[in-house]
Amino acid sequence: MKIAIIISRVLLGLGFTIFGLNILHPFMTQPPPPEGLVTQFLVVMGPTHWMTLVGTFQLLGGILVLIGGTAPLGLVLLGPVLVNILAFHIFLEGGQGIAPGLVFSILEVFLLYAYRSYFRSVFTTSASPT
Repeated sequence: MKIAIIISRVLLGLGFTIFGLNILHPFMTQPPPPEGLVTQFLVVMGPTHWMTLVGTFQLLGGILVLIGGTAPLGLVLLGPVLVNILAFHIFLEGGQGIAPGLVFSILEVFLLYAYRSYFRSVFTTSASPT
């Protein structure tokens, strides 16, 4: 189990670190976006610097997952990013290109399970302020 956790952490962390860096400082070629809703979405996201924020969270979350001791915090940061990646591919692209998002989501869920003791207090019905 320890080896599976390390492999999952490295794959998820490296993936988001590399793709987060690519958003902040593009070094990989991007295919031209297809016409339609995807183009409209990207036209809004680019100039508003929204993708810079997403890239920052991807980079930070990926680094935190790679470090190991900070993996739970990294998983918390990457969760909403993964939801948005899946939503983008499902709702705007009709499921095309969803494979990497699914793989990263499976790694995320596996790591959430592996670090479940750190999230136990979040899933309570008797929370009260301290």
